[in-house]
Amino acid sequence: MLNIVMATVEISWILVFFGYWTIFFIRDNKTRMTEAEYKHELSFPFPDLGWITPCLLVGAIGSFTNQNYGIFFSVLAGSGMIFLGVIDLAFNLQNHCFNREKKGFDAIISIGVVILTLAFGLRLSKLLKMLRNNSHFYKILFM
Repeated sequence: MLNIVMATVEISWILVFFGYWTIFFIRDNKTRMTEAEYKHELSFPFPDLGWITPCLLVGAIGSFTNQNYGIFFSVLAGSGMIFLGVIDLAFNLQNHCFNREKKGFDAIISIGVVILTLAFGLRLSKLLKMLRNNSHFYKILFM
């Protein structure tokens, strides 16, 4: 049952990533953001769509089919989400992007994105414990 829940959440995240980047590229963000913010955002589509979403997809497929590789790819996606979440957090703190007076509702969205990305990334990475419990699969991968 937990596998189905995790796979469903992973697929939801895939939809969120594709939805976010679709909206991002449709909107005129150059006029809404500073040049530094815009360039910072442009560094995320490739890792989001080229690494994290494929890992989420393979992880979800593995979870649905109850295969060990599902956990492995979920952990890979989680570690990527943590990394990108920390980078986003650091940039936003350094550039006062969480300042609601300065950024308005975008500040709330930025805070939400960072919190959700880090929280779900940590949850996925916690699956490594499950991977270690399956010692045969763990030995094949890491020994």
